This record gives sequence, structure tokens and C-alpha cells, in this order.
Amino acid sequence: MRLAYTVAAPDGGTPILAWCGPWPGVLDGVRAAGFDGVELYVVEPEALDPVKLTSCLADAGLAAAAVCTGEVYGRDGLSLSARDPHVRELALARTRGIVDLAAALGVPVNVGRLRGPMGGDPDAGRRARDALAELAQYAQTRGTYLVLEPVNHHELDSVNTTAEGIQWVRQVGQPGLRLMLDVYHVHLGDVSIPGAFAAAWSAGLLAHVHVCDSNRLAPGWGHLPLRDVLAVLAAVGYRGWATVECRQQPSPEQAARQAARHLRGLLDELTASPGAVPVRSEADPGQLKEGTHPRDG
Repeated sequence: MRLAYTVAAPDGGTPILAWCGPWPGVLDGVRAAGFDGVELYVVEPEALDPVKLTSCLADAGLAAAAVCTGEVYGRDGLSLSARDPHVRELALARTRGIVDLAAALGVPVNVGRLRGPMGGDPDAGRRARDALAELAQYAQTRGTYLVLEPVNHHELDSVNTTAEGIQWVRQVGQPGLRLMLDVYHVHLGDVSIPGAFAAAWSAGLLAHVHVCDSNRLAPGWGHLPLRDVLAVLAAVGYRGWATVECRQQPSPEQAARQAARHLRGLLDELTASPGAVPVRSEADPGQLKEGTHPRDG
């Protein structure tokens, strides 16, 4: 399992859950903290050169893990469920540009808030799923894929639980759409946090992971059962990225160092004494699916 940290790409975005600042200083800080890669918050993909991004990452000894679209909705208000066809088409066009960038970097695209609110509109869900289907097909032609992120009910009014995320991915029915889980959102929507990760893996859909703690600070500064989550992922043979997406407090440097130190300590413990892991829950009554990670094919 490789560890990544969220950073703002140099295209004007300033998300509160990512390390923001001039490159290459940010990348050097992430590497010095002990991470293997970065997940890029992107707002305006046309402003970015994937060749230059790749070169900067290589110079810092880092890899790209994923591209995050949250600020396309958060900053610019574009969403896939928008009632206004013009707004929806702008969201689709922006996302296609992000897919192109992600494909050049060889990473997936995270879709969370970008799907937009339903707002009591009975057709909003259909519009969002149709858009996801179109984008998933496009991503597949570009050699990458999307990962749908359930978001807690305080921030969005649809796909708030792992079960709902699985249902949406299956309804869209495109191989270019898979599932990601953020432990923060899971702890606000699911009965069992480890059980949610086990259920997503059992469904054959889990392709990306976000971690932070209960207060959305760096791992280890709250009370979420992160050891149990990592134990589940280790038990099923998850080989993807675990990206830290947390509030940058008291500073990005301190948050990143704390996150890497805590997570690597837990991973070392699990390697030293793997033991039995409770990976079933009321929402996951079946056996875990062993074998190929979704990203492998």
C-alpha cells in the first residue's frame, strides 16, 4: 500500500484539504514528510502541462496517485446534476479536460462533490448518473477511469453511504466507473467503518482510499479506528493508494509529518503482527472477495 498526500495543482485552486503553495516547495515538503506520491486537486486542467507536472514529480521523487475534482464544484459551482443544461455541459467539458490530464499522468479521477446536490429534484440523480456514464466511457477510451466517492450527508444529499455508492456504480454500469472510500465520510454514514471497506472490496469495486481522522485532522489526532481499516485493506490484498486528505492544521508541514508517521507506524505494526481482522458487518454478510484489485483489470 502506497501513501499519498493531497496537494493543490498550480492552476489557481486553494482547497482547504490540500497543501497549497508554489511548486516544487510543496512537493519537496510532501516527500520530506515521508510520502510516496500526491493526489492533485485540479480546477482548470487547460492551465496545466502534464509533461511539466510529471517532471516536477519525478524531481521530487514522487508519483501521481489520482486527480481530485472537488473544487470544480466547490469553487466554480459546476455539477453533473445541474438542472441548467449549460452549467451541466460546462461541468462535463471541464471534467473531460481533467480526465485527459489524469490519463496523461496515468491515474484515475475522483468524483465526489462534482456530482452535485439533488435538491429534491427527482431528475437530478438521473442527470448525474447519465453524466457519469458518459464520462466513464470517455475515461475508458483515454485509458483511465473514474472513482465515485460517497460524501457525508452534511455536505451532499446523495450517495452518503458505501451501499449507496455501490448501487450507483452498478446502476451506471460502466467499467470506467469504480468506487473510492474516504474514512471520514464513511464514519458519518456507515454502521461499521472496517465493514464498509470490506463491503466495497467484496463488491469488486474499491479502487482508491482517502484517510484522515474523526475531526478531519491528520491521522492520529482523532479517534477513528484507522488500524482496523488498514488491517482490512492488508487482509484483502489492497495494493492501491491511501491518500491523506485532511485539514492543513496547525500547518501543512506538521499535518503531513504527523500523518506519515502515524500511518507508517500502523502499517509496521500490521506487518509485524498481522493477526485476525474483523472484516464483516451487518452491511457485508458475505465472504470477502480475494484476488485481483479492481485497478489491475
